[in-house]
Amino acid sequence: MSEQRISSRQVTVGTAAVAVGEGLVPGSTFVLHADTPGDHDIFIGPLGVTISTGLALHSGSTLTINVPERVQLYAVTDSGTHTLYVLQIGGR
Repeated sequence: MSEQRISSRQVTVGTAAVAVGEGLVPGSTFVLHADTPGDHDIFIGPLGVTISTGLALHSGSTLTINVPERVQLYAVTDSGTHTLYVLQIGGR
């Protein structure tokens, strides 16, 4: 049986992709909340994510995503640095 824990953190996201977290057990769930001023977005995706290839998370929006075990999730923004709030369910 897989461990089921909950962790939370804030990730500072800039214009270079940063790791958000890794799936630590099969079916790890991430709940992501963007806190960006104005019309800036945070873009979510795999290693190498860009503002052109990522899934846009608009300011004030929340995204729930399941991530397979040993798969890393990344984020990048179009300008400045912004806070991404991360709740991870399933992991150590």
